[in-house]
Amino acid sequence: MNRVIVVLGSPNDNQGNLSDIALSRCQAALIEYQRHPECKLLLTGGFGEHFNQTTTPHAIYCQRYLIEQGVANDAFTDIALSRFTFENGTLSMPIIKQHGFSEICLVTSEFHMPRAKLIFSQLFPELRFHYIEAKTPISGAKLQQLMQHELSVMGRERANLAKFESIASIEQ
Repeated sequence: MNRVIVVLGSPNDNQGNLSDIALSRCQAALIEYQRHPECKLLLTGGFGEHFNQTTTPHAIYCQRYLIEQGVANDAFTDIALSRFTFENGTLSMPIIKQHGFSEICLVTSEFHMPRAKLIFSQLFPELRFHYIEAKTPISGAKLQQLMQHELSVMGRERANLAKFESIASIEQ
């Protein structure tokens, strides 16, 4: 099995402390890694106004956390210095191709999974997928608000995918 666990980025504070959302995603990835220690971990998240304003990439904070939980240093691929969900996918592409992965285990929050699934399944149609939804430790009202936001941006992501596929077909 040549599988990668892709963990999508989420917020940390200005001291680099991971948010509850980030921790829940890391915990879900850790459980999957413990079940399949032969897998590699690809962490996403660079810098962004709404999720990381420090001088260290978000993915590095996640990597440090996972190493503290017992994940080996050599279990990680390069990180994808993404700023948003679409870049999680596009910036993961060269890393996934470099390693020749045939399966992706995609880890993100339950509210975020429909968008992440749309993007990754379109960018990697030849790969097999497994999806792990991290449970978000927030109120039901806040979860509903996040789910509404996700629905509201699906059209934009479909347009991004169409533009990306158009550019990719021109470059071939």
